[in-house]
Amino acid sequence: MKFICDFMLGRLARWMRLLGYDTEYFREDHPDKLIVKAKAEARVILTRNSKLMELPGVVYIKSEIIHEQLRKVMEIFPPEGEPLSRCSLCNTPIQRIEKEKVKGRVPEYVYKTQNEFYYCPVCDKIYWQGTHIDLMKEFLKRVG
Repeated sequence: MKFICDFMLGRLARWMRLLGYDTEYFREDHPDKLIVKAKAEARVILTRNSKLMELPGVVYIKSEIIHEQLRKVMEIFPPEGEPLSRCSLCNTPIQRIEKEKVKGRVPEYVYKTQNEFYYCPVCDKIYWQGTHIDLMKEFLKRVG
């Protein structure tokens, strides 16, 4: 299942990507364009716009609190994808990259202490399993 978050749900889009959901983030405040894009790409719309809540293929996210937003999505749509499999910035699936290829592109300490690296072929961001993973797990405990 694929999703698109409206311009009011940027944090939710990022967290959904981290959890493996295929989630686009629509940055414009144009509901008509959002609907067209969602239909063209067969995406479920996640929105805080109460005017859209009666439309088919739309999930209204009432809460402004990220924990509650994510909990609602996970209750309706349990995660199907692998966590940490998508770029948190652009939603592209990330790929494994050889350690030698990231030398000079990540902090020296990270290069010395990590052995597995991943990158986004679109925005070229490098990922590794750092302490942020523990922070993410702690956050998800609060989500429930």
